Amino acid sequence: MPNWDEPGVTYDGGFYYDDPTPAHLLKVSLPAKAKHSTSSSTMEYWEDTKNRAQLTRAAWEQHLPALKIGADGFTELEGYIGQFEPLMQERTAAQDVKDAAFRAIQGALLKLKVLGTKIPAIIDGHLSENDGLMKDLNDLYGTKPATEASILKRARMLYPVWVRANTALTALTPPQPAITRVIQGVSYTAALLKGLLDGYTDLIAANNDKEELLDAKRTALRTLDRTVDQLNKRWYKVVKASYDPGSPEYEALSGIPTEPGTPAPETVEIDTVTQGGEEGLQVLVNYVPGGGDHATTKKIKWKLAGEPTFTNEAALDASGNALGPFAVGAVVVIITEVSNSTGTRTTAPRTITLEEPI
Repeated sequence: MPNWDEPGVTYDGGFYYDDPTPAHLLKVSLPAKAKHSTSSSTMEYWEDTKNRAQLTRAAWEQHLPALKIGADGFTELEGYIGQFEPLMQERTAAQDVKDAAFRAIQGALLKLKVLGTKIPAIIDGHLSENDGLMKDLNDLYGTKPATEASILKRARMLYPVWVRANTALTALTPPQPAITRVIQGVSYTAALLKGLLDGYTDLIAANNDKEELLDAKRTALRTLDRTVDQLNKRWYKVVKASYDPGSPEYEALSGIPTEPGTPAPETVEIDTVTQGGEEGLQVLVNYVPGGGDHATTKKIKWKLAGEPTFTNEAALDASGNALGPFAVGAVVVIITEVSNSTGTRTTAPRTITLEEPI
């Protein structure tokens, strides 16, 4: 973004940072200690706005406590500042719930794929002389479990065959036990396969609901950020235009960071964080398409829960990154980080706990 004081530059709905008079006709000096907003440490987009707002509020209260920008004074700005942390926590909680809902879908789908692949082989091994069952298996093998739709179709075809196979095993002399397959320590039966199928639509609905909630929480935080950012800039503009250099009010602006000419880097947002890859113990990270504008460096960084800093990093691959492998039970925290000469920005942390591979 441009410098707040660059003449003729507008933001949002045409609001000017400063008087549109050409720069060479102006002889207005900036506050002696004016500084650009840069980040020596990583932060999310809203943290930069909050930091600037805290500095603005302090100068506002000290030097111009009666000043109102529209209907807002320093007290209202303080109220806005106080909303950042709760909204951030709500967004983070909503993200965690959404991640869990998405992983539940992926886990159910992977279990259905395993059962749809392994159970037919078990039936074939036990009952290859049963011509009726073998014909049904041949029909089932015509559906390759490569997509969500084909995995679900094959599982639906498998269920009645599995039930009939169990009946055939019971009829043997001596009777044989029903077929099961252990996944993540659970002995899956035909009934549990049907439960997975019946519950899959509910998992999709729950994921959609959680996604809507997350979108609402993200929007609330971004709306607050925009409101506070505009109020900061309007206050700065009014004070700079209202007072002369050397006055306490004007010199108070020296403590308020402004934005340099180089735009801040746009973050690369994480789309999904799932478990898979090598031995099923890697963390697979996919990204929302786009993002990273103006960034000269793009990284993915991670740590184990409880570690103080993100000590592990790799170049961010827009097609996705595979981290690890990790041990079962490891809690991995991930962020993306983008940088340029203006500063560094990160995404909100995302967390995943490694389970026993499926």
